[in-house]
Amino acid sequence: MDFLTSDAFVTIFSVVGSAIGLFLAVRADIGKRTGRLEDRIDRVEERARADHKEVVADIGELKADIGELKTAVGIINTKLDERSSPRRLVIQEPPADYPVDDEPEGDPETR
Repeated sequence: MDFLTSDAFVTIFSVVGSAIGLFLAVRADIGKRTGRLEDRIDRVEERARADHKEVVADIGELKADIGELKTAVGIINTKLDERSSPRRLVIQEPPADYPVDDEPEGDPETR
């Protein structure tokens, strides 16, 4: 029993007890920091998922707009092709009364 009351035992017990206490405190602190870090990581992941969904929705809208634009460009190209293609020139003269004797009207010098 003298050993339990000796200064060496009290010193060893104090050092071991302090080491265990320090270990538990560091472990708890690391646990808190890890918990906070995991919370920050979870928030970042949630934000990244939300941003990804928004980007995917925007891409879908852009694809629809591009499809509409392609259709409009195709229609314009067709109209331009129709207008720029050579056509036969058709002249229709209104029905008129012509003289039967094929003589020109007016003075020959004025023609």
